[in-house]
Amino acid sequence: PYRLTLTMGVLLKLGFLVSGGLLIPPSVMILMNGPLEGGKTLIGEENFNSADLGSPLLQHLFLIDAGKNIMLALICFCAAFFFDRTAQKLTALLVLALDVWALVVNVIQPVGPGVAPWPSMDGLFSNPVVLPIIGGQIAMMTLGLLTNSAPAPTKGKKK
Repeated sequence: PYRLTLTMGVLLKLGFLVSGGLLIPPSVMILMNGPLEGGKTLIGEENFNSADLGSPLLQHLFLIDAGKNIMLALICFCAAFFFDRTAQKLTALLVLALDVWALVVNVIQPVGPGVAPWPSMDGLFSNPVVLPIIGGQIAMMTLGLLTNSAPAPTKGKKK
């Protein structure tokens, strides 16, 4: 009888695949619909004012973020399939650091009219894509790191 076990590294690989996969849909939405229309769909039209809609800077930032997210997704996919265990752990820690930074930004400079900044934590809930994407990444990467403690396999022939 076969028993399904999650071996060391499997959850981290799965974490990279889920983390990368979570970044693709919002990036595609921005790139296919345009930065402002895609942004309105992602975070809600009520979070934009008329000055935002004419802002070339906001469009620029949405496109930069979409490109960054696609690159981060590709890095996650490469980490899952091509990186050795040490590189996977370091990459996971860097993704987690980026996620923590994004949460901090959402708390100190929240999205949405009337959303109170720090010390309120309302900014975590005012942007509808923050917790599903970043929370999913944090959960999967942390679980993967916690179960990826076995030493890396050695290369070469055994004697």
